[in-house]
Amino acid sequence: MKVFDVIVIGAGPAGVSCAVRCRELRLHALVLEQGVVANTIADYHEGKKMFGVAGFFQGSPDELVEFYRRDLVRSQVDVREGERVVSVKRVGKYLEVGTEKGVFRSLAVLVAVGIQGVARKLGVPGEDGKNVHYALNGLKKYARQRVLVVGGGDVAIEAAVSLSSFGAKVVLSYRKSEFFRVKELNLEQLEQSSVEVRFSSNVVEFKGKKAVLKGADGSLDEIAVDDVFVLAGTVRDTKFLRDIGLKVGSDLNIDYDEGTLETTVGGVFVAGDVTRERQKLIMPAMYQGFIAASCVLGYTAKKKCM
Repeated sequence: MKVFDVIVIGAGPAGVSCAVRCRELRLHALVLEQGVVANTIADYHEGKKMFGVAGFFQGSPDELVEFYRRDLVRSQVDVREGERVVSVKRVGKYLEVGTEKGVFRSLAVLVAVGIQGVARKLGVPGEDGKNVHYALNGLKKYARQRVLVVGGGDVAIEAAVSLSSFGAKVVLSYRKSEFFRVKELNLEQLEQSSVEVRFSSNVVEFKGKKAVLKGADGSLDEIAVDDVFVLAGTVRDTKFLRDIGLKVGSDLNIDYDEGTLETTVGGVFVAGDVTRERQKLIMPAMYQGFIAASCVLGYTAKKKCM
């Protein structure tokens, strides 16, 4: 069985950055991605702005994904898409990484998976209707439609603004009295749009082409809707992390050494969204991936001398 210096789980910004840097450090890296390169970014809806990526603020998500792909090809990184990792276990001085298709062996492993998780549902009657969605795919088909967007984060605001710009009549329902921790540019664009914002409102029921909103005073308002987008965040799935032996605390963060990025499982490192980095943005993830490569270099150098 061929042995790699490091196997990178996840081909997002952190994983790509680490793999490319590893090649610069003359480490043989293998990248395993259950979807496609930069899977989360590739799924961004049309019109989404690129934040926290120097040189790509006016670019599109597709352009950034293509940039990552070109960089991986130039660096001659071995990338396997559609390889879902299901296990990581110690075999002597090596780590065996099992996927649904096969088994790979390396001296070190970097976990750089995203934290998107499963879409958070509202748990209200009628939510299983065909016009209730949890992701925005395409914009033109919603032109002149009556659309309700539920949520108050950047994703919900960006979707509402984008839908509005394509001619949809949009109502944005948010359960709190004001927005928190959202990007200033998104707030500016929301204010300049035709989106109607309903603060302190909660959806209590869907009735086909109608949605019932409950206000802070307990009043009910039934509004007409053609489509609904529930973009109220995700529920993080930590099962995979626990299954491979990582310690996940009550705050859903992995236990790891801040200086070396090594976890409690010897030879397994972390970078990107799964770390305690507060800014879940592309550039911090890329920086961590870059640093992780040096940490892996030091670890593998010791292993090779054993």
